[in-house]
Amino acid sequence: MLTALLRRHGTLHPPGTLHPAGHAPGEGLAPTAGRALPRGLTSLRGLTPSPSDMGRFVALVASGDVAGALAWLAPWRHPFGLLDDRIAGLLGEAAQRLGQGWENDDLCFAEVSLGLVTLQNVLHEFAPAVTGARVSERRMLLVPMPGELHCFGMRMLGIRFQQAGWDCDCESHMPEEALLSRVAATRYDVVGLSAHGAGDEAQAAALIARIRAVSCEPRLRILLGGARFVGRAEAALALGADLAPLPFDELSGALDRLIPRSDS
Repeated sequence: MLTALLRRHGTLHPPGTLHPAGHAPGEGLAPTAGRALPRGLTSLRGLTPSPSDMGRFVALVASGDVAGALAWLAPWRHPFGLLDDRIAGLLGEAAQRLGQGWENDDLCFAEVSLGLVTLQNVLHEFAPAVTGARVSERRMLLVPMPGELHCFGMRMLGIRFQQAGWDCDCESHMPEEALLSRVAATRYDVVGLSAHGAGDEAQAAALIARIRAVSCEPRLRILLGGARFVGRAEAALALGADLAPLPFDELSGALDRLIPRSDS
């Protein structure tokens, strides 16, 4: 049951792989100068929090302390409140540590479940305000491969694309028929598929072909990513995708070249 919960939130990744925002946990982190240390953080210690400092962050998350978790993150927050590589890396590492805590019997089911909910609430603080109006003419759908359940990493990626000027729909679960119906009825410039578990790659190729066949956007681009394709870009492209996993800035730049903004 807990394994399914962790998979749903995208926390079960092979050791050393990139988290869904495109960077390894802790990579490229740098504190914001001139900010006081929040409660529970002993030292910035250069570019990344120490393992013990990360342990304090995970403890705050596992206890449901959203305010404490946000205060802990304060030294690394972007000056304009954006979800950037630094925060995405810290949140991704915290999610993985929750999974490791369960596997090592350091955390119970209730703590891991509460921790995942807390991370979702923390992530909500970085989401752009919802106005009810279309935010962009460029539209994107992010969804797990049919049969898979995960949302935390995809939600992080969706927020980052919203910040980059996309109108982004993000689903935690969608059966194949529902996915095909959506792309047939709704114009998307990009459909991003995330594959975390092992699966039949011939089926993935067939799904990509079916999505293209029914899409109401003839120039649809397909992004195929997730833990299964980290470090295997050639495999994703061979299955018919237009784009494979990249660090976020590179991925965003590639999409900007393929599908320019109307005001660019």
